[in-house]
Amino acid sequence: MYEIKIPIKIVLLITLFLLPGCANSRDGERPAEPQTPVEQNTHGQTIMLTPSGEAAAIGITAENYPRIDGSTSTLPLVQRIYQRMFVPADDPEDYWPGMPDKASKTIKSYELLIAGDVDLIVVPDPSQEVREMARSAGMELEYIPVGAEGLVFITHQDNPVNDIDGSQVQKIYTDMSITDWADIGGKNGRIVPICRNADSGSQAQIENLVLGGKLINPTVEENYMERDMNGMVQMVEEYRYFAKDGEENAYALGYTLYYYIQITQSVAGEMAIKTLAFDGVAPTPETILSREYPLAINYYAVMRKDLPGEHSARKIAEWLTTTEGQWEVAFSGLGALQTLYRPPQ
Repeated sequence: MYEIKIPIKIVLLITLFLLPGCANSRDGERPAEPQTPVEQNTHGQTIMLTPSGEAAAIGITAENYPRIDGSTSTLPLVQRIYQRMFVPADDPEDYWPGMPDKASKTIKSYELLIAGDVDLIVVPDPSQEVREMARSAGMELEYIPVGAEGLVFITHQDNPVNDIDGSQVQKIYTDMSITDWADIGGKNGRIVPICRNADSGSQAQIENLVLGGKLINPTVEENYMERDMNGMVQMVEEYRYFAKDGEENAYALGYTLYYYIQITQSVAGEMAIKTLAFDGVAPTPETILSREYPLAINYYAVMRKDLPGEHSARKIAEWLTTTEGQWEVAFSGLGALQTLYRPPQ
């Protein structure tokens, strides 16, 4: 088993809380603007960033830098890639002009990649919808694992329940045949299931890993849908303030990604939430990396398989698997696939 010894406090990740929420329909989303190292600064002058020595070593230039997108949780990594590939400009108001400041999010990023509007995306495992989308377009995608992640279920820290299993999740979210925490080892009190919008990354993971082809009950979708990752975590924590009179044992249940919670709490401070063990295994960096945790997944650098071998997107994807790239994966708050004790030289 690998042991990850990485600092978690990441000031840069405060950008996560500035991102707009998902729209309920993909048609309403605005994709991130294509990234380019050439931008106008505040004085109206064109600034061309200079490739770093590391970029030069792998053949990355200002002209061939790939268009990169991804999920909300991987935006800090996309930004760190940009910072490693270019020397900062002299403008104190904008050291890295052209650096992306938002993500198109998981499903939309896959759409943009399949359409050829971006070259590389950094995202979790694809949903069945994405796989079908690629098949329908006649597009074969290539997946390079670059990070470790896990889908986790969360509830308020005061809830005595510490474990949940797949059958229970299905009964809570699909046919709603379990509605009381006492039915899964807690105190008598209403379960308040929170779900995500259909085109979110964490929604894709619960469908892939837990629901077994079943759909979220419309009652859950209508009453308790959160449209961004931060909203899900906040609702699980803050539902206690909205519980009805006499419902002191009513707690919310939600799902998100393990490292997103670590990122959130490193920026906002400890929250009154806890992650539940799944099938008796607690999610930790070690159990996720070893895949002992049943809902462990990967982050991937994804590109179209027909990209030429020398394409810059391939160079970035391959760089992410090196010690230098893995350090950036870890420092951006995600789970590295390599054991790292010190930053690369």
